[in-house]
Amino acid sequence: MSVFDRVEVTCPGCGAPVNFNAVFSLNADRSPHLRAAVLDGTFQREVCGKCNEGFRLDPEMTYIDVGRGQWIAAFPYAKMEQWPTMEAQARATFDRAYGPKASAAARELGAGMKPRLTFGWGALREKIFIAEAGFDDVILELAKTAMVRGMDNPPVGFGTELRLANVEGDQLVIAWINGENEEVREIMRVPRSLYDGIGANLAPWESLRTSLSSGLFVDVNRLLVVPAEVAV
Repeated sequence: MSVFDRVEVTCPGCGAPVNFNAVFSLNADRSPHLRAAVLDGTFQREVCGKCNEGFRLDPEMTYIDVGRGQWIAAFPYAKMEQWPTMEAQARATFDRAYGPKASAAARELGAGMKPRLTFGWGALREKIFIAEAGFDDVILELAKTAMVRGMDNPPVGFGTELRLANVEGDQLVIAWINGENEEVREIMRVPRSLYDGIGANLAPWESLRTSLSSGLFVDVNRLLVVPAEVAV
């Protein structure tokens, strides 16, 4: 089942305390409406009763979808620089729940799930969306890399992320977003053949594919974000 708890958070607009029903574990198999709310961007949003400003609580939860083979440890975007530490913690949590340290029944469920680590709502939404759309997340990250390499002036900057927003026929709808607040900065459409071509011939991408898939944090940010422990 999904697990929530009442917490008090500070309104970013006026600083007033706001009671929030914060999620700690979301079970998509039992609560498909919550999965839908993550996809449409309405999940974990509240309105301050004092100033009427709407805001969204940062994700800090476990997302489980046995039917689609997903187990995701989701954390706030601001914690991305801690990804090596968070990745180790997520791996330990998965191992206790569904991995080698779990019961036989739980290990059987875990055998069909890919554990992942995400930071921010945009990354979590993308992982959920691509599972439904039938994409491999490692190949998708390689396709993003190929796309950026082919651009003269990609809008790359601090806090900017490249996320698959939708699929329209043979086109991939790619959004450049602000990782902190999900604001869309630019929309692009690229042919799905870019993704399919990479998937059909992974040999030229083997080194990068290995780096991207070496842990639970399967994201190009794995290669771009300098961990806080070694930042200078």
